[in-house]
Amino acid sequence: MTLSLTVIMVEATGNVTYGLPIMLVLLTAKIVGDYFVEGLYDIHIKLQSVPFLHLEAPATSHWLTAREVMSAPVTCFNRIEKVGTIVDVLSNTSTNHNGFPVVVPVAASDDLGKICGLILRSQLIVLLKHKVFVELARSRLTQRKLQLKDFRDAYPRFPPIQSIHVSQDERECMMDLTEFMNPTPYTVPQETSLPRVFKLFRALGLRHLVVVDSENTVS
Repeated sequence: MTLSLTVIMVEATGNVTYGLPIMLVLLTAKIVGDYFVEGLYDIHIKLQSVPFLHLEAPATSHWLTAREVMSAPVTCFNRIEKVGTIVDVLSNTSTNHNGFPVVVPVAASDDLGKICGLILRSQLIVLLKHKVFVELARSRLTQRKLQLKDFRDAYPRFPPIQSIHVSQDERECMMDLTEFMNPTPYTVPQETSLPRVFKLFRALGLRHLVVVDSENTVS
């Protein structure tokens, strides 16, 4: 910001003579201002709710684990899910999640299931828009095949779920997510330290990180 303001003022005045004094004054003002309050850019990042991570993890995070900071309960989908369930989850205003783990249910267990993939909200909306589902879970009918172009055409402003009309009969249909989910999402064990999680988010530019237990079951 200091260099930018200096260039702007020099170009506005057309006098390069005062370039160095102007830069020193602006640099001093910035140092003093940052000592008392946050920078202007930092304030705007918070106002816009931009998910910005600093260079280092907070000092108080070294004693925390992924289990202690993760969102719970996790909203998951089965690999073959009912259309009505997908619509209800996406329409729920209390959960504005962007990604959902896809799981395989574990027999005789109350756990969410073993993770087998991750699917995005935008992908589900495109699938619902193009009605990529069949009447029965094991139906021999061939569901419509989507191409990469169908997802690219909707990017970056995917339609809201409220604009997708799904009839009552269509709510009873089943959607197979296997073909569209990410089969290798990033996961971490429950006991992973928070600084380690922080570094993964920052270094890999992640938006979703699934926390699993020793049996690869979603926590």
